[in-house]
Amino acid sequence: MENVPMKRYTSMRVGGPARYLLYPVDEADLRNILGYLIHKNIPYRFLGNGTNVIVNDKGLDEALIRITRMKRKGYKKTKDGAIADVSGGISLKQFIRDNARRGLSGLENLYWIPGTVGGALKMNAGSFGASVSDPLLTMRVLNAHGHIVTMTRRDAPFGYRTSPIKASECVMNARFNLKSRDKNEIAKDMAHVYSERKKRHPMEFPSAGSVFKGVKGEAAWKFIEKAGLKGLKIGGAGVSEKHANFIVNLGSATANDVRALIDTIKRGVFEKTGVSLEEEVELWGFNG
Repeated sequence: MENVPMKRYTSMRVGGPARYLLYPVDEADLRNILGYLIHKNIPYRFLGNGTNVIVNDKGLDEALIRITRMKRKGYKKTKDGAIADVSGGISLKQFIRDNARRGLSGLENLYWIPGTVGGALKMNAGSFGASVSDPLLTMRVLNAHGHIVTMTRRDAPFGYRTSPIKASECVMNARFNLKSRDKNEIAKDMAHVYSERKKRHPMEFPSAGSVFKGVKGEAAWKFIEKAGLKGLKIGGAGVSEKHANFIVNLGSATANDVRALIDTIKRGVFEKTGVSLEEEVELWGFNG
């Protein structure tokens, strides 16, 4: 597809058109696509479900590649559970549901985090004391040179919202070591996680999730509230009244509104608290 408006493919519902949006069907197709783009000198990025991305209103003169149609999922039984092998383009939420139906535990605390398995690994998504990398065994990653390399959890330096996966790279598939557990207990935990998210997060508005990383063990929302910025609005974008680390699209936000609000929050927090906030969301197509 050509000249595709990114507001249709990002959870914040903002952003101009991308030059191309491409869906490989398998790894051979992906290699062909990459070969063509490199030959034509067309820059490219990988896009998951667009849940952690703000695209400039001017759009991107690039190709965006989504591997969401490259679906692969299998389970190999172990003595105390199973090893799950899953494509990076599969929905994390759906993967957790599938595991629960099989009585397999390890990722349920991440239930209802939007995005793909690969996207979650790229930012080492986490919630309720757990991270997606915790039960990870290995992952196959397509690097910037077009080669697929295997990384083991033991050798991969995951940290708080950080991973060894570079911006230009893509998780093709990952293997997780999951443990057997009573299905009803897993379901209870998932229901609790969902209930807490609904209470705490502004799920009624489009957003890109948490905007800023925590600082030295302290949640970013605390600094935003201390700076008196909860509820602040610029254009159609606002700091959520429900959770200060969420910027929401109140209905008519542009990417520039969101970026201006991010910059205003960073300045305000630094002036009032001396703390420098760092974005957790990715800003695509902006200068600086």
